[in-house]
Amino acid sequence: MRKVFSIIGMVIALIEIVYSFFTTSDTGEFFGFEMNIWFFRLLWVALFGIMLNGYLKEKRKA
Repeated sequence: MRKVFSIIGMVIALIEIVYSFFTTSDTGEFFGFEMNIWFFRLLWVALFGIMLNGYLKEKRKA
């Protein structure tokens, strides 16, 4: 079940990252906080990395 949540989290992170390149905004909103678009993208990349790491750990266990 954790694998499914990791995959869903990675997909959401990728969608947010790709979508941020198609908008013309200079800021991104993360849970109600506005921030620089590059910091916003970096935050989503970090979340993607955390989810990927968890997924790979679960995959090795099984």
